[in-house]
Order: sequence, then C-alpha cells, then structure tokens
Amino acid sequence: MVEFIKRLGIQSDTMALTLTVWLCSLPLVAIFVAPSFGLQAALGSAVGLLVFALIVCWGICGWPRR
Repeated sequence: MVEFIKRLGIQSDTMALTLTVWLCSLPLVAIFVAPSFGLQAALGSAVGLLVFALIVCWGICGWPRR
C-alpha cells in the first residue's frame, strides 16, 4: 500500500490528516443531518464529505511544487 501511495505521489501524512478531519466531521453530520433528514441522508452526506475530502487531498498532493 505504501508503494502504491508513493507511486501516485501522495504524502501519507496528508492522507492521514484528511481521514482524521473526515472522522471528526462525522459527529456533526450525526447531530445536524440525521435528525432533520434521516439516516440515509446522513450516510449520503458522510460519503459525500469523504469523497470531497479525498479529492481536495489528491489535488493538494498532486499540485506541482516549485
């Protein structure tokens, strides 16, 4: 797995930080989205946040450095 990450040019520390931020946002989704819109909407929001965070992470890691 580490070799795959290094081949993509992704810093594993950045990915770990991204996943940590996503995990910390899950209680907020549970508190605000689940009671208002239901569990399916909360699950969709959680997955959407994960995809968004990963896209931002890969964008930051893939940006050419000077």
